[in-house]
Amino acid sequence: MDSMIEFATRNIAAIGFFAATALVLMAYIASNRFQFWVTDFWVTFPFIGPMARLSKDITHGANGWLRAEESLCGKYKTYCNLLPRDLFNERTEYLRKAADLGRTPTPFWVLSLLVILVIAEGLGFSYLLGTWMAREGSANTHTLLMFAIVLVLCVILVAITHFAGKQFYRTSLLRSCFKRFKERGGDDYAVRRVKLDEHQSLDDNAPEFKQIINRVAQHSHDKGSYAGMVIAVITIISIAVISTYMRMQNLENEILRETTLAEQSAGADASSGNPFGNLTLPAEVRQAQQQADNQAKKEATNALKSEGMAAFAILAVIFTVTQIVGIGAGYMYGFAGQESKDAYRELGGFSTYESYLAHYRPRRDLANSRLKDLQQRLEESSHTPLSLTRTFDDYLYEQRVKEAQDSHDPKTHNPPAAPVNTAPSGQTSPTTNTAAPVLTLDAIKAEIERLNNAEAEKAYFLTLPATLRANAELQAWLKQRKSDREAAAAAEKVDADELF
Repeated sequence: MDSMIEFATRNIAAIGFFAATALVLMAYIASNRFQFWVTDFWVTFPFIGPMARLSKDITHGANGWLRAEESLCGKYKTYCNLLPRDLFNERTEYLRKAADLGRTPTPFWVLSLLVILVIAEGLGFSYLLGTWMAREGSANTHTLLMFAIVLVLCVILVAITHFAGKQFYRTSLLRSCFKRFKERGGDDYAVRRVKLDEHQSLDDNAPEFKQIINRVAQHSHDKGSYAGMVIAVITIISIAVISTYMRMQNLENEILRETTLAEQSAGADASSGNPFGNLTLPAEVRQAQQQADNQAKKEATNALKSEGMAAFAILAVIFTVTQIVGIGAGYMYGFAGQESKDAYRELGGFSTYESYLAHYRPRRDLANSRLKDLQQRLEESSHTPLSLTRTFDDYLYEQRVKEAQDSHDPKTHNPPAAPVNTAPSGQTSPTTNTAAPVLTLDAIKAEIERLNNAEAEKAYFLTLPATLRANAELQAWLKQRKSDREAAAAAEKVDADELF
């Protein structure tokens, strides 16, 4: 055990470097972009990759696809299955109404900076704690314990301060909404929670603070809490005071030790045979010299203590400011909405649909090219003529249709938008059946009546294929529905005018 401790302490710098490098590599490997690159590299790996194996499989799969095509598209689907425009707008609207639009999760570089600041500030204090944890231990043991304590303090302080800042933001937001509610003189502070997979237009007519409450508050009595901030302040003050006290006591011990050693050294000089060491001086001279020596020692000790107190005070201030930075990071980053984090993840951090498409378009183009390459290989290896013209975008479109049909949520029965930035090939293989899902006029009318909101109905209408939007019967029905709605609104206005 001692040999392991000595090895760790001798190579602590190298171990720390490799640990930091491993953390950075793990963070990069966990990224979606790196995983996509690894998947594509493996798919196209010569001889043993999936592309080489699938190019010999011409068996039929579901909905007219070849199993090889389905298998290849399935490998890329996770990294390229984009949201339709209407769902993208719904997620953006959720973030806007939750007052989280523009906010992001805490960046990795911010967390790294906080960790470095806490470690740098806590090294000295941790060494003092390490010496007290193993009084009889060696210097190597103290060093190892110091790094262990620094690691624990780093995890605890970063977590507490980050949580405190995030909770402070959420509580401030909720109490601001509650204040506006009181100013309006409302009768009921009720929460109608709006979930991420619901239409975000449900509370369009509600005040802005009510929309925030519906997505942030957990229940009608939820006005937030400052408990996290209180815990963080108590923890920071306690550590700052205790560390300063331990440093002062350590300085006192150092001064006492140096004084004792100096007196012992003087006594040793007197008994070492020094001819001037035993020189007897008059009492008046000895007394004056003694007073001068004592005064000089006292002034030197006081100066050293004052300097030490100033240094320790500065360290305490640096420690406190470092923790305030951690609280500020928690306040600036993170989300207050209950499902804002999920909405942000689905949006990929993009605020506009155009930038969203531009980011993922290269991946879809690459997946389309891989599928085209596979189709050419299948046609070359087949003994019968094949006409494989489907694209990766067609696969994604059919998958969205299937997911909508399998869902039990009525909202997801909306027909999905057409493939992003592409159109279905319009061609079918002579050996396959490529029937696309058919939308009837009755189904479209039923969905529009269920939405019962002009903006939502318009958004749904724009997702329909051009041939359906141009249908004369559907257009006549929509015009009649609009006229009936306007007539009903006019009748209500007339009734109100008669009463007032």
